[in-house]
Amino acid sequence: MKKYRFLLWIAIAVVLIFLATSKAVLYTADMYITDHLYAHYDGPEPNIYVIGIDEETISEYGNLTLWSRDKIADLINLLYEDEENAPAVVALDIMFVGDFNEEDDAKLVEACKGRNVVVATNVVKRGELEEENGKKFFNKNHIYDIEMPYEALRNVVTSGFTNPDIAPDGYVRYAKNTINVPLALQDKAGKTQDSFAYSIYKKYMEETGGTPVAPNTDSLFQFMYAGTSGEYSQYSLVKVLDGVVNRENFKDAIVIVGAYAPGTQDSYQATSDRDTVMYGCEIHANIVQAYMNGRTMILANKYLMAAVTSLIFVLFILLFRKKVLYITIPVSFVIAGAYALTGRILSGNGICIPCIYLFVSLALADLYFIFEKYILELLENLRYQEEIKEQMWSFTEAMATAIDERTPYNASHTRNVAKYSGMIADHINKLHEAGEEEEVFSTQRKEQLVMGALLHDIGKLAIPLEVMNKETRLDGREKGIEDRLNTFRLKKKIEELEGKIDEAAYNDFDAKVKESVEITNKVNGMGFVNDEVRAELNKVLDYEYEDADGNKEPFFTDEEKECLRVVKGTLTDEERKVMQSHVEITGRILDKVHFNKYFAESPVLAVKHHECLNGKGYPKGLTADDLNTDARIIAVADIYDALVADDRPYKRPIPREKAFDILRGMAKDGNIDGKLVEYLYKATE
Repeated sequence: MKKYRFLLWIAIAVVLIFLATSKAVLYTADMYITDHLYAHYDGPEPNIYVIGIDEETISEYGNLTLWSRDKIADLINLLYEDEENAPAVVALDIMFVGDFNEEDDAKLVEACKGRNVVVATNVVKRGELEEENGKKFFNKNHIYDIEMPYEALRNVVTSGFTNPDIAPDGYVRYAKNTINVPLALQDKAGKTQDSFAYSIYKKYMEETGGTPVAPNTDSLFQFMYAGTSGEYSQYSLVKVLDGVVNRENFKDAIVIVGAYAPGTQDSYQATSDRDTVMYGCEIHANIVQAYMNGRTMILANKYLMAAVTSLIFVLFILLFRKKVLYITIPVSFVIAGAYALTGRILSGNGICIPCIYLFVSLALADLYFIFEKYILELLENLRYQEEIKEQMWSFTEAMATAIDERTPYNASHTRNVAKYSGMIADHINKLHEAGEEEEVFSTQRKEQLVMGALLHDIGKLAIPLEVMNKETRLDGREKGIEDRLNTFRLKKKIEELEGKIDEAAYNDFDAKVKESVEITNKVNGMGFVNDEVRAELNKVLDYEYEDADGNKEPFFTDEEKECLRVVKGTLTDEERKVMQSHVEITGRILDKVHFNKYFAESPVLAVKHHECLNGKGYPKGLTADDLNTDARIIAVADIYDALVADDRPYKRPIPREKAFDILRGMAKDGNIDGKLVEYLYKATE
C-alpha cells in the first residue's frame, strides 16, 4: 500500500511540475532569480554614447513634439562636420512620421544623405480575427500599421522599430531581430523590418568591417544588460549643439539620440536596476552592446525544460528517498547549485533556462522526505527496533560511501576494514565452537564491530584532498625544480660563453644539476628512503648556484627540502599531523550522532584504530589495558588493508605473505595483537 501511495504521489508531483514549468506559472519569481543569476554587468562599451533630450534641452527648445526638424539636421551636420572624427553610426530614437515643414524636412534629408543614420519606426499592433488552415483565431499581435519616417527621409536612412518587448512582470529583458511585414504594408516598410538596436548593430559592423552575429531565432530572445541606468556616457543635446561638448568624443562611436527626461513617456523597468527606470535610448544601447559582446540568450524549449525538471525530480526522489536527511538535503542543495551553475554557463553560450521550477521541486522532495521520515512515523508510531537498526546501517553506509568516494584512492578501504573485522570475528566464533577460544561474538557484538569499522575513517571527510591524495613527496613541485635547475644551467652556459668561467667549471655544474635531477626523481617516488640514498640526497640538497659576482641561490627551497627528506611515505611531519587528526575529527563527528543502546560501542571502537598496545599510538596513547579485543581487531584489519591495497598513491600493493610478515613484526614490537594477526591470516586463506 505504501509503495502505491508513494508512486501515486510521484505521478501527481511530476504532472504538476511539468505543467508548472511548461506554463511558466512562477514566471515572475523565476525571472527574479535568473535576472540576477545570469547577469554579467561588464559595464558599458566606451564607444557607445547617448545624446539625451534631457530637461535642460527641453527647457531650452520646448516640447519635443513641437520641434522643427532642423535641430536634428544641425546635430547630424555637426557630428559629421569633421569626417575624420565622425561617429560610426548615429541612431535617432525619434519619430519623423509625416511631413512637418518642407524646408526643414529637406534639410534633415540632406543632412542624412551618405551618412550612417538609423531612424526609429513604430509598430502598431491591433487585435484582429484571422484565419489559418481553415481555423479562425484572434491574433492580439496582428501588425496593423508601421509608422515610418516620411518618404524622402526613409529613402536615405536605415530604419528600425523601437517598440519595447515588455515581459509579463513589467520588465524589459527581451528583444527581437526582425519582424515580417504584412503584405499590405510592404510598399512602405519592406518585406521585413529590423529592430532599432539590430539596425544600429548591423550598420556599425558594416562600417567597421565586421560580420554581424545575431541569435538564430525568429522569436524573442533575452539580452543581458551591461549595467544600470545612467552608466552610459550621456551628453545633453543642447550642450552638443552649443559646442560645449568636444565632437572628437564621438569618433568612430555609436551615438544614440533619444528622450532622457521624465515625462517623455520613454522610460521602462530594466532588470539590471529594479528600483530605477531606464530610458529607451539606454535600453537600445544595452541591446546593441549585447549583440556586440554575444550577451544574448535564446529561450530554451519550455516543454524540454519541463521534461528535464521532471526527470531530475524523479531521479532525486528514487535515488535519495532511503537516504538520511544528512545526505538528501545537502545533495538537493548541491543539485540545485549544479543546475544553477549549468544555467549560468549556458547563458554565456546563448541559452536561457528557467531555474525556480527545479528549486521548488527539490524543496518539495525534501519536504516529502521530512514528512515521511518524521510526521508519518510520528502519526503511525511504527518505530520498531529493527527499523532503528536499519536507519543506523543506512547512515553508516552513507558515511562509508562518502568517505570512500571522496577520493579515487582508498576507494574501498572502509568497506575492506569492515569485511576483515567481520572475518576475524567469524573465525573467533569457529574457534569458540571448537573449544579453542573463550571469546565469542554475538550478533549484536559483531554488528557493533562492523559498524565501528565502517565509521573509523569518517574524520577523513575533513582532511584536505591535497594531503590524502599526495602521490609523491614533491606532489607537483617537480616542474618548478626542473625549470629552476634548467635556468641555473643556462645562466652557467652564458657565463661560459662570456668567458667568465671555463668549460670544466660548466661541466662540473652541469654534473651537479644532472645528479640533483636524478636523485630527486629517485627519492620522489620511493616508498622508503634508506640511509645510503638519504646520504646522496642530503648532498645534493646543499647544492647552490653561484654567479660570477658571488651571488648564491639554492637548488631547492626549504619546503622542497622538507618534502624530499621524508623517510617513509610522502607526507611531511606537518602533513602527517593533519592526516592523523582524522581520528579526533571522527570522535567529534560521532559525538554529535545519537547511537542507541544496540550500537553504543561502535563510536567507541571507531576512534581507537590507531592506538597501540605499547602506548605508542595516537591520539590518546592508550595501552593494552585500554584496548579490548574489538578495538584490537579493527587496528589489525586497518593496517592489513593499508598494506595490500592497490589504490594508494604513495606505494605499491604488498603481497599477502609479505604483508603478514610486516604485521608479525609489528606484533613483536608490541604495537598490535599477534594472536589476532594469525586469526586474520587463517581467515583470509
